[in-house]
Amino acid sequence: MTELKASTEHGNMVRDPKDEWPEDEPVGSFDITLSKIEGYPDATAHIMFVCPNAKRCAVFLGPTHVPRPADDKLNIWSWDGNMERPTITPSINCIAEKDGKPTGGCGWHGFITNGVIK
Repeated sequence: MTELKASTEHGNMVRDPKDEWPEDEPVGSFDITLSKIEGYPDATAHIMFVCPNAKRCAVFLGPTHVPRPADDKLNIWSWDGNMERPTITPSINCIAEKDGKPTGGCGWHGFITNGVIK
């Protein structure tokens, strides 16, 4: 339990490239998969991570930030290409509610900078 607390307090992320994570995967665990994503030509990868709300979150990554082109599409976050200590910009805002309706997001809003989740 001490290891999880230290990871959460300091926000250091740890890459864990398992095919399937256990339910108790620690906050800050992440994996980046290099891949083209259908319908998103500017995306070169995606990251899955356990956010400070202890939820599994994911975003598309590319060399530059691409804002959502339509309401039914997703943003692409700018990524520095570092597989072990990633920096992703701008901030990640996983909205839990919009216009009074649940979105399925976790409600965490923060940054991933040089492998530190804040």
